Amino acid sequence: MLNNLVNRHDADRLLRKVRKLDLDPVLAKLRVRGGARVVQHWSRVDPSLTEWWAIPAVVERWNLLMTGDADTSFPAYVAARHFAPRTGLRGLSLGCGTGGNELLWARTGAFALLEGVDVAQRRIDFATRAAAEQGLSGVLRFRVADVNRTAADGERFDVLLGLQSLHHFDRLDETLPRLAGLIEPGGMFVVDEFVGPTRFQWTDAQLDAANALLARLPEERRRLADGRIKRRVVRPSRMSMVLDDPSEAVDAAALLPGLRRYFDVVEERPYGGTVLHIAFSGIAHHFRDQEPETLALLDQCFAAEDAALPEVGHDFVALVCRPRAS
Repeated sequence: MLNNLVNRHDADRLLRKVRKLDLDPVLAKLRVRGGARVVQHWSRVDPSLTEWWAIPAVVERWNLLMTGDADTSFPAYVAARHFAPRTGLRGLSLGCGTGGNELLWARTGAFALLEGVDVAQRRIDFATRAAAEQGLSGVLRFRVADVNRTAADGERFDVLLGLQSLHHFDRLDETLPRLAGLIEPGGMFVVDEFVGPTRFQWTDAQLDAANALLARLPEERRRLADGRIKRRVVRPSRMSMVLDDPSEAVDAAALLPGLRRYFDVVEERPYGGTVLHIAFSGIAHHFRDQEPETLALLDQCFAAEDAALPEVGHDFVALVCRPRAS
């Protein structure tokens, strides 16, 4: 309907809220809009265990596809292959959230100072505490900041990190050149990003592959946190995406072409997610253990995505880039 501006799934969700007398979250989304809505949405700090990133075997799969070794993380790989022998680097991480990724990069030993910036104060406070608890306050620093303002201030860094944050940026033909201006001559832009459909408008082929995977999973593994059984993946309406978070995947499909346009890509490592990301959403907590049955199911899921990738392509990619000489 209207290019999926709204769909029947919106009505189903609203009806469930009415039945539970739980309309306050819906009304709050209508009252708070724009940038304030983005800050509100990203002020949550509790880690989600229901999404694919919470599954240890999935993280090992990422490592394998990004670095060639299930036991080697992307930060460790980049530090050894692209930073070395340089150390004492000054870095900036865009949209750092609660700082989990930045902790991994700080542990590589490549940075004298790594700053993380985000729009949500609660997340910055959480990240600051985490760095202190892990003895990394001397390397890690977090602050609330607007990336566009940082660029305007003329600051420059040896390494710029875009870790699952760039797909929240719009006006990429303005934003990407501005980000390039944050990088010192000879510096690098390291990216680990969602580059799939804008506003999560999944393709028909993607939905078919994800739903075929879901149908093969035991029902007890498809139980959502609210007790319902996840029976199929659906394409969210554009309106529901904007109401939830106006920045989510706002121009995601244009991100990878934009990066290739404004930067020289030194290395590019796609790592799937096109099927697993949406199939596991909401049910990943059932796949976190290391029991043989769970690992066997995951191997089947990984094989299903591998079989689908030639047709559906990759929604996630890791890159090492350098600003293109003007």
